[in-house]
Amino acid sequence: MKVTTVKGTNDYLPNQVRLRDYLQNKILQVYKENGFEHIITPVIEDIENLNKSEGGENLNLIFKILKRGDKLDKAIASEAYDALSDMGLRYDLTL
Repeated sequence: MKVTTVKGTNDYLPNQVRLRDYLQNKILQVYKENGFEHIITPVIEDIENLNKSEGGENLNLIFKILKRGDKLDKAIASEAYDALSDMGLRYDLTL
């Protein structure tokens, strides 16, 4: 069995995670020293907001989140394929 990561994603090994955590903590420390507070925002957005971007490669980085249950069934039945997703995330905006 060949194991591969999903296109557009990365696996981070322990040494890489330690370095990543160290750098993030340093950045947070500098921000806090300069009066900023740490916030965490959702990684998903309304798909309309993501589609308003500059286009080009940014649109290739969008992962659409399919509706589920009745909402998905209704979108499929209506053949309104743009309605299959109303949320998404842009890979380059996630940690």
